[in-house]
Amino acid sequence: MMKAQTIEAAVLAKLAAAGGHFSVSAQEEGGGWVVYVHDQQGDRALLDLEGKAAAVFDVLQAVEQRLQSVGVAQFEIREQQPNDYAAWLMAEVREALDDPAPPIPHAEAMRRVRAAIKAK
Repeated sequence: MMKAQTIEAAVLAKLAAAGGHFSVSAQEEGGGWVVYVHDQQGDRALLDLEGKAAAVFDVLQAVEQRLQSVGVAQFEIREQQPNDYAAWLMAEVREALDDPAPPIPHAEAMRRVRAAIKAK
């Protein structure tokens, strides 16, 4: 979950009713959807009904219903993106597995690595 302050549904409803300058997004996180309000105060996660923690919705339809109930008609959907390192690493592994060249024996690979380190 992105680090953010929180906002109660009643406060969001007042912002929406007043026509305040803000945007809303639903971010896919940990198998659910968390709603964020973006305004001059920063990014604030919508609190659950008890007001104790960020609300996590199972489906986007539930997000839409909750936002409509507080007067928010539009929101952006932000799907979780794999971090850049993980994507890079997976591409490197796939490239190595697809390489038709014969594999290098472990002892030879270690000799090359040690020589490269020693050369620095």
